[in-house]
Amino acid sequence: MRRASLRSRAGAVPRVKLPRLSVRDRLLGLCLGLVAVFGSANLLLGFLVDSNERMQEEQQGRYRRFEIIQATDQALALYRHTGGQFTSAALLKNADQEASARASWGEAGHNLNTELGRLSSFDPASVAIIKGALDEEPKYVDRAIAALLKGQQDEAAPILAELQRRLDLIENTLDAASRHEHAMAEEFQRRERERVALSMRIATAVILVAAIVGVLLVLLVVRSIIRPLQTTTNAIRQVNAGEFELDLPPISHDEFGDMALALRQFRDNAEKLRRLAYQDPLTGLGNRVLLEESLQAAIDRSRGSRDQLSVFHLDLDNFRAVNERLGHKAGDRYLCEAAARLRRFIPPEALLCRYTGDKFIMLMEGLGNDPAIEQRMREAANTILRGVAEPYAFGGHLLNMSISIGIALFPADGESVEQLISSAEAAVYVAKKAGRNNARFAGAQLTGLARRQMALVGDIRRGLEMGEFEVYYQPIIDAVTRRVAAAEALLRWNHPERGLLLPGEFVQTAEDAGLIRQLGERCLTMVYGQLAQWRKAGRSIHVSVNLSARQVQDDNIIGWLAELRGRNVDTADLVEFELTESVLFDNSANTLKILEEIRKLGFRLGLDDFGTGYSSLSYLQRLPIDKIKIDRQFVSGMGISKQAMAIVSATLALARNLQLDVVAEGVETAQQVDMLLRYECRLLQGFHFAPAMPAVEFERWVADFDLAPA
Repeated sequence: MRRASLRSRAGAVPRVKLPRLSVRDRLLGLCLGLVAVFGSANLLLGFLVDSNERMQEEQQGRYRRFEIIQATDQALALYRHTGGQFTSAALLKNADQEASARASWGEAGHNLNTELGRLSSFDPASVAIIKGALDEEPKYVDRAIAALLKGQQDEAAPILAELQRRLDLIENTLDAASRHEHAMAEEFQRRERERVALSMRIATAVILVAAIVGVLLVLLVVRSIIRPLQTTTNAIRQVNAGEFELDLPPISHDEFGDMALALRQFRDNAEKLRRLAYQDPLTGLGNRVLLEESLQAAIDRSRGSRDQLSVFHLDLDNFRAVNERLGHKAGDRYLCEAAARLRRFIPPEALLCRYTGDKFIMLMEGLGNDPAIEQRMREAANTILRGVAEPYAFGGHLLNMSISIGIALFPADGESVEQLISSAEAAVYVAKKAGRNNARFAGAQLTGLARRQMALVGDIRRGLEMGEFEVYYQPIIDAVTRRVAAAEALLRWNHPERGLLLPGEFVQTAEDAGLIRQLGERCLTMVYGQLAQWRKAGRSIHVSVNLSARQVQDDNIIGWLAELRGRNVDTADLVEFELTESVLFDNSANTLKILEEIRKLGFRLGLDDFGTGYSSLSYLQRLPIDKIKIDRQFVSGMGISKQAMAIVSATLALARNLQLDVVAEGVETAQQVDMLLRYECRLLQGFHFAPAMPAVEFERWVADFDLAPA
């Protein structure tokens, strides 16, 4: 399954030169530009409105001139009418009518002068002509009336003709003024129509240009913002969707450039976090998290396509021996070499992950429904076996490398991640039991023992979490004083289904599964807690606790023991450790150093099951041992076998020479007690005295035993 990459699809990051304007500056420029454009348009439109108002005022002025001309013409008509009435009254020689007519004529003349004054405001030339014609008119009227009254018609005729000429001149002048104003009004209207049409065209053009400029300006600025914003938003959506192939925006000199840089930093950090989350730091392979996610995705795809997939559980053989002999740094290099070889020899389309410790898992999917799929998987397994099985030169050592393979197929061997991995793990267990450096399929080839062992490992883990393990105590008796000299702490498992289990039923499985450290730490912690309770009750008992070779080879044991001893100062000197003879097979300087460090912390060391090994005597003097335990098989054979008697006798003599304490375990009869006392072995342990008991029963038993007569 191809792993997702955090690189952008574009590869190298392009640096695009954009205007050195921030988004804020661009928006500010847009606002100012729009204000300038529409402000200019508004000013121009305002000018056109003002011009129109001025033209309207001028038009109204034209109307007022027409009104003045018309009013002047009416005043002139009234003046002529009252003048005629005055002339008629004068000719009739009616004094009253004449006086009244003269008054009316005078008033009409006054009104005419008023209108002429208004007319002079825009047509003084016509007013001058009219006034010139009106100035002598009363004289001419009086002369004409006088001549007519005297009957001098001949003299009155030229006077009346002159008077008529003057009146005609006035009318003609007013008529000319009216025509002139009409002509001016028509010209004004023509120009007004042209001006209005021009104003409309200009206004339309101004609005159109302003709109176009505004739209272009908005598009220009918005485009410079929207496009990078969309790119940035898409990148953020991809991040939120969990994608890692990002379409990243280019780096520019604005806020979007800052966002693009931040996204790149986020991508880089996400890549680092992804490596931490999905990559094994030692080998560079995918880790357990990546495996489980990839396997679940492959299962989902296979359900849809009905294709098979396979899971290879690859477990290095004898890796613990490399760690124990050469140390963890050498073990790390050994693991890296194994990972490199696996990379070379697995199929190209397979996904390889480090599952845990020295275990790897390979996933292959898209295998179709080929009936010969097992043969294909066997060929792939054989290729891996041959490729890995080459000696590995490390320093001055030539290390053999091999691997055991368990193969599980979907859906035959499991339909979930847990089931497939469990089936493959059980199959690799069968491969190791069959001699290692081979491959086994899950399913029909999987034995019931493998299933039980895998289930037992899970039960041990659960039992540790649920606190199902308990410490039992078996007394060690000083047969001379008939008092309890010490006790041995023995771990028991209160299994919820199988009842009480002895160490032989789960310790070896815990060793194989790497759980012995947790069991040992749990046991020692409970022992210290029990010793503290006994100390409060006024009783001090030395307790021996088993320490496996695997625990001795743990680099962290010294620090942990020092911390535990520091937390239990009052009972620190009451605990001693018993080592199995398997420690003797590792005669490395590191093991000897660790044992010396344990003794420096104040712990006594004993050697359990002494005599069952092949090289105990030759190595015994090199180990910092304080006591030895004679194995139960020699104690039980003392009355039957001369060889057993000889071994017990030789062991006791050797212990005296090396100034070591000796405990005989497995004592079951009074005859064995007597024989051991004859050989001066006074510390005895076995069912003859008491079995291992829970702490409460042990307390009661010790109290009763101490009260019993010696």
